Amino acid sequence: MVSLETSLLSAALVGGAIGLCAVIGFIILFSPGAPVAPVEARPTAIVVTVTPSPIIPTPTPPPAPTATPTPEGLYVGGHAQVSGTGSDTLRLRSDPGLQSTTLVTVPDGTVLLILDGPRDADGITWWRLRNLADGSEGWAAQLYLVPTGAP
Repeated sequence: MVSLETSLLSAALVGGAIGLCAVIGFIILFSPGAPVAPVEARPTAIVVTVTPSPIIPTPTPPPAPTATPTPEGLYVGGHAQVSGTGSDTLRLRSDPGLQSTTLVTVPDGTVLLILDGPRDADGITWWRLRNLADGSEGWAAQLYLVPTGAP
């Protein structure tokens, strides 16, 4: 059997030898006049020149028309239907107001094109209308008109 002292002595000798080799290697590597490791060749820088090509605009198609929502209620350019006159008819007058001359009368259900308005007279809101059936025009009280789509 190997004694503990012998094992420690062997380990010390081996460790010393390794350390001595390391010191000698450093001295050789870093001493003046020591052979210098060759410098690795570095690649030459490549310069890339980018020449921009002219930008040619691509024609953009015009946007597709979108449907314009129809305003609710009565409005110039819209349509109104005569409603609520009972057995009577709606009077189309020469001007807004109860004292204006009646030009023509139209029955319930008639669809009219709104040309102008609203105007207030005699505490009533008035609209200038055209009868699509015969082309007659005049002012009528809003009380007997309801908004409707195109005929």
